Amino acid sequence: MSDVIQFVPRAGLDAKESLDEFIRLTRDDLTAFGVDSWPHDRWRQGKTVAVFATQLQELTPYRYTPLAQPFKDFAKAYIRYKYSHMPVVSVQYWLQALRCVEAALVHSRSKADVLLLNGAVMDLSAEKCREFYASEDGYHKTGLALVAVFDFCRDKFASLGLPQWRSPFKKPTILTEDLGEAGREHREGKMPSNASMLALADFFAGATSTHTRFYSSIAILLMATPSRISEVLSLPVGCIGREPDDSGVDRMCLRWIAAKGKGGMKKWVLPVMEDVVVEAVSRLEEIGRSARAAARFAFENPGVYMRSAECSSVDQVGDDAPLSPNELFAALNLGRGSAKERGVPASKRLQQFTGRGDVTYRDLARFVKQEYEGDDWPFINTKKVVRVWDALCLHRECEFHSDFEPKSFSWRLPTANEVNARLNPEKGVYLLAGLKEADGTPIKLTTHQPRHWLSTMSERAGMDDFTLAQWAGRAKPTDNRHYDHRSPEERLSEARALIVGDSPGLLERFKNRQPVTYQELGVDRLGTAKATLYGMCTHDYAMAPCMKQRECMTCKEHRCIKGDHVTLDRIRLLEAQTQILLEKAQQAHVDGDFGADRWVDNHKWKLAHTRTMRILLEEESVPDGAVLRIPDGHDPSPVRRALMDLGLIEAPSGTLDAASIPVRVA
Repeated sequence: MSDVIQFVPRAGLDAKESLDEFIRLTRDDLTAFGVDSWPHDRWRQGKTVAVFATQLQELTPYRYTPLAQPFKDFAKAYIRYKYSHMPVVSVQYWLQALRCVEAALVHSRSKADVLLLNGAVMDLSAEKCREFYASEDGYHKTGLALVAVFDFCRDKFASLGLPQWRSPFKKPTILTEDLGEAGREHREGKMPSNASMLALADFFAGATSTHTRFYSSIAILLMATPSRISEVLSLPVGCIGREPDDSGVDRMCLRWIAAKGKGGMKKWVLPVMEDVVVEAVSRLEEIGRSARAAARFAFENPGVYMRSAECSSVDQVGDDAPLSPNELFAALNLGRGSAKERGVPASKRLQQFTGRGDVTYRDLARFVKQEYEGDDWPFINTKKVVRVWDALCLHRECEFHSDFEPKSFSWRLPTANEVNARLNPEKGVYLLAGLKEADGTPIKLTTHQPRHWLSTMSERAGMDDFTLAQWAGRAKPTDNRHYDHRSPEERLSEARALIVGDSPGLLERFKNRQPVTYQELGVDRLGTAKATLYGMCTHDYAMAPCMKQRECMTCKEHRCIKGDHVTLDRIRLLEAQTQILLEKAQQAHVDGDFGADRWVDNHKWKLAHTRTMRILLEEESVPDGAVLRIPDGHDPSPVRRALMDLGLIEAPSGTLDAASIPVRVA
């Protein structure tokens, strides 16, 4: 865990001294990205990578030019300080903002120094953002990061006298919710047709070649659960599991590593898709078995080349002995093709690799290590969860080539671009050739479209946002809106059905905490009743406060509704608690405690009402939805009590039973 230190500039220091102290503090006292990372221009902490590169020169994942000094030291201090206080998965927009500021300083002040920051440079930074980046969302998020940089400089280096600055970039419209033409085109572009999805399923069922069986199986896994292609390519061999769901029914799930920070999870497979998923996983396991064996051999035997059965010199030639051309061809599985084709990799590529004219098995082992073991070896990616020989989608080089045999010593994972190429008719490796949409155009899909399709179909089927977000591996339920491609007319009709459709019954609305009118509860007054722990209250609080102090079970203005197990359980609990209190009061009365007799009467009164109500709510002859209350006479008002004491009106009977409580069916 990185140390967290709050930088507070000391009074009396100018901006230069405050900046120097800030850089010293972050360089010497903070540990985010590693204590020894400061001299380097590429930092890494877990999944988070920070590259302090300028946007004024070529910037690629492999080539970059560091930020100019002294701005680079400020940028490093800012990133380490911000990350120490708020660790995030990506610092992309923080770095983009710093690159825009550096470019603006160089352009307007001829020096990359944050102490030269002023209002003009701040405005120019926004222009540089427009110049460097292309998306509206990128503008907006980089603009917010620029605001944070300028606010930080204003607060920590007060003597700069920076003005308040607001980002000129508005939050882009969410096109899935847009009602205009742009929104319609966006939804149509993201949402595949049902015909194309069914065509992909049919293609999987009829696939015969290794090539079509492999890529159609990946496509089926994309169709089975709302997934990203990177998640499917990261699946392990033993990804299928079976566990009971919340109702105790045994269900199939896929053990998944969700992208974008969601982490490990289980993705449940619909029962109708279980057999298809099993078949797809089985095909991928079969096709990649040899590649996984080669990867495991390389890990367990470093520096040793895996010789195949075709190698005639398996036992005769040592690891350091030069190989003859035929021996080399056999070792590299170059049995097919012309002599010229077979000789190219041996005479050029390998000899350039070794730097001499001959090649040995040890050279081939080093060649395999360089070609196939990536930076994250022995894992498939930076998450370091799945080892290469456990990857489900692994296959050998030339596995699907029509002219060359697969390389028995090789292994590789397909990329997202390769899978997309199989679904695009504009590519030469198109799988769905000859299949067309209803309008006659060729079917064209991307690996992300099944995710949009499944999410939209789930919305149409009524899946709630939380369940859908969990199923799709999304961090927040609000992210579902980006995958909901229902038309405005469709959403309007669903909303209209909810509003204008048949009104649910009294019991249903009571269970769902929806409004219930006084009239429905037998009170001739306009208004909506209030929910209580045990039912509904019809008291008019505008006239007087509650006279019962929330003693609802002995109040004639309280209504219980038959059929709700939650309120029934609460009434049972109240009855048991009241019974215990009554027994304690009776014991106190026996012991001669003063005033205990009054508590005995009080608890008997409350217990009689509570028990009677519980009996009625459990009575099978009383229909669900019946409204139950105590008689008026069993809850006299203070005036009525005074009149009864004077003998002017008759007091109610001292016994209370179920027959004395009126029942009305709503």
